[in-house]
Amino acid sequence: MIEYEKFIYLDMYKTGSTYIDALLRKLVEGQPVRRTRHAPITRGRPFFWKQGKYAFATVRNPWDWYVSMWAYSIKQPNVLFFRDVRKVLGEEGSKKLFDAENPKESFATWLRALADPKFLNSVMIGHPYSKTSLNRFLGFYSYRFMRVTTPHPALAMGWWNIRTMDQAIRHQKRWALYDKVFKSETLTEDFSAFVLENREKLGFKKNAKRILEKNAPVQKNTSNRTLSTYRDYYTDELRELVATRDRLVIELFGYEF
Repeated sequence: MIEYEKFIYLDMYKTGSTYIDALLRKLVEGQPVRRTRHAPITRGRPFFWKQGKYAFATVRNPWDWYVSMWAYSIKQPNVLFFRDVRKVLGEEGSKKLFDAENPKESFATWLRALADPKFLNSVMIGHPYSKTSLNRFLGFYSYRFMRVTTPHPALAMGWWNIRTMDQAIRHQKRWALYDKVFKSETLTEDFSAFVLENREKLGFKKNAKRILEKNAPVQKNTSNRTLSTYRDYYTDELRELVATRDRLVIELFGYEF
């Protein structure tokens, strides 16, 4: 969560958040009021939530997101929620999950492992996803998206409240704290238009148009992929795995493979 004087950005990682964060630094005078990256509003605002501020989030095709997350983890082996995996499995065991020289096989092994509660509980010991009962049916991406965009996730996302995918979707629809969601696939165009339409309302600089013309086209993927497109990493089985476990994001935002 990155909060400025007039708005809040719910920054879900690997959805263009680094790009938006960099743009906001140029578009807004002064520093953020609060800055707790990739965290829900209620970590920094436990009682007041949005308090009338405009909030927006970014989202990404889940099939694409998993490939990006896997590739980024190879590039940045100290990423928090994969640190324990490497620590528990060791160098040789970890390589099966993060092998850039064998991308299709390695990605498949990693994605299946990420959908296995027993595996998660044994290796991702420092991450809440390994402990929640939601990991039986809810994909890692959808879980993280819910945690960043709904209030008090540590309490509200327990087994006593959410036990099925349908309940998770209903919870998201009811409690989502964003006023607008930008898709990473059209992020440059849509966010630029949003800034210009809301320049005075949300406190963007008077020269926002010039700033966007200079900086907005520079969006890039910070992961390190080896195959041409995200689709090249998937078999029919893996495609269906994501379709089932991340139905929340797919259904809410109309994504297709």
